[in-house]
Amino acid sequence: MAEPLSGPSPSTIDSRGATSVGIASVVAGVSGLLVIMLVPRIFSTEDQATFLTFWSLLFAVFGVIGGVQNETTRAVRSATTATVPRGAPRVVPVGLGIGLVLAVVVAATSPVWSPALFDAYRPGLVGVVTVAVLLFSGHSAVAGALSGRGSWATYSTLVASEASVRLLLVVVTWALGLELFGAEAATGAAAGVWLLVVLLRRDARASLDARADVTLAPLLRHTGHSMIAAASSATIVVGFPVALRLTTDPLVYAQAAPLILAITLTRAPLLMPLNAYQGVAIAHFLDNRHRGPAVLLRLGAMVMGVAVVGAGLAAVVGPWIMRTVTTHEVQGWVLACLTLDAGLLALVTLTGAAVLALGRHAAYATGWFVASAVTVATLFFPASIEVRTVLALTAGPVAGLVVHLSQVAAAARADR
Repeated sequence: MAEPLSGPSPSTIDSRGATSVGIASVVAGVSGLLVIMLVPRIFSTEDQATFLTFWSLLFAVFGVIGGVQNETTRAVRSATTATVPRGAPRVVPVGLGIGLVLAVVVAATSPVWSPALFDAYRPGLVGVVTVAVLLFSGHSAVAGALSGRGSWATYSTLVASEASVRLLLVVVTWALGLELFGAEAATGAAAGVWLLVVLLRRDARASLDARADVTLAPLLRHTGHSMIAAASSATIVVGFPVALRLTTDPLVYAQAAPLILAITLTRAPLLMPLNAYQGVAIAHFLDNRHRGPAVLLRLGAMVMGVAVVGAGLAAVVGPWIMRTVTTHEVQGWVLACLTLDAGLLALVTLTGAAVLALGRHAAYATGWFVASAVTVATLFFPASIEVRTVLALTAGPVAGLVVHLSQVAAAARADR
C-alpha cells in the first residue's frame, strides 16, 4: 500500500477561504450578468436568441464536464484522509483524457445537432465548442483538485479569472466590431484561462500531482455517474433554452429573448454563488458525514428562505428591473415563479452534493436524470411558452429532490 498523501487540515474551509470563494462567486456572477446585459444592446432580437442559444449550449456542455470537477473534489478530498491505493491515478490527466474523448464526440456528432441550433457560422461554432470542451476539462480537473486539497485561494483565483476574462474578451470583440461570431468565439476561449493560472500559481501546479482515492477503473466509473448527473443538471440549469427551442415553434422562439434573459437573471443570485461553492459543499458534507442530515436541512432552509424573499421582490420590482437592465417587458408573476424555481434548482444542487459525499454515485445521477427528464417532458404541455417554462422548471427539480432526499433519509436510517 502507498503512503497516505499529505493534504489540508480536516477543517473544510476557514473564514479567509470562505471570503475568497465568496468574492470569486460575486466576480463570476457579475461577469456573467454583464455579458448577458450587453446582449440586448449589441445584437438584434434575432441575434440575441442565437447568441443565448450558443451560450446555453456551451455552458450545458461545460456543465457536463463539471461532473469531472465534482468527482475530482470528492476523490482528492477523500485521498487526503485515507490511504491511497497503489496505482491511484493523477486526477488532472484523467480529466483531460475525458475531455479529449468528449471533444471528439462533439465534433463527430456535429452534423446531427448543429443544423438545429446554429443558423450561421456553423463550422466555426462547432470548432469553438470542440476546443472549448477540451480546455474546460482541464479547468474542471484543476478546480476539483484545488477544492479537494482545500486550496481555496487559488481555486477562487481560477473561478474569478475564467469569468472575468470571458467578459473582457467579449467586450474586446464588440469594440473591434467582430459582432456575433467574435463574441461566441471569445466566450469559448476563456475556458483556457486555467493554463495561465497553473503557470503563475504554485498551488495550481501542485494540483497536477493530486491523486484519487481509488484506482483508475473505479475513478472512471464514479466520474461517469457524476457526469451523467452533471449532464442532467445542465439540461435544466444552463441548457434549458436549448430544450425550449427544440420544443417551441421557431417563430415563437425567435421572440423569446425576454423570457430567456429573465430565466438567467432570476437564477444568477442563487445559482452562481452556489456553483462556486459546490466544491466547498462536497468537501463540507464529506467532513461532516457523522452529523447526518442536520447540516443539509439547515443549508436548505437558508436557500429557500432567500428564494422566497427574492420571489416577493421579483413580483414587485422585477418588471421595472427587466425594463431598465434589458429593455424587455416580463410580467411580475413570471419573474416570481422563476425565482422560486431557481431556489428549487439550488436545493437539488445542494442535496446532490450531499448524496455524492455519501458515496451514492448512482443515486446522485438518478436524481438529476429524473429531474431533467421531467423538465423536458413538461415542456410538451400545451400552453403558452411562459406557462410551459414555469411548470417545467418546477416539476423537474421537485422530482429530483424526492430522489435525493430519499437517499439522504436512507443513509440516516442506516447510521442509527
